[in-house]
Amino acid sequence: MRLARRVRFILFVSICLSVCGCRRTLFAKNEQRNQFQAYNTMRYGPQVTEKPDPFGVPGPALRARLGKKN
Repeated sequence: MRLARRVRFILFVSICLSVCGCRRTLFAKNEQRNQFQAYNTMRYGPQVTEKPDPFGVPGPALRARLGKKN
């Protein structure tokens, strides 16, 4: 009986920690993630990530991101 109670308590605590654990993101949106991204930003300027479609709804700018850099 005591073992089952202890297991339930440990399970409850582990679930609470996993749900309420890390709320902070690893990288800020305006911060470079690695040296290659910093180099590309210095060389080519900021990367376009979203482009509005003809209806004004933002979508990923895949052609701008995957296209050839000048």
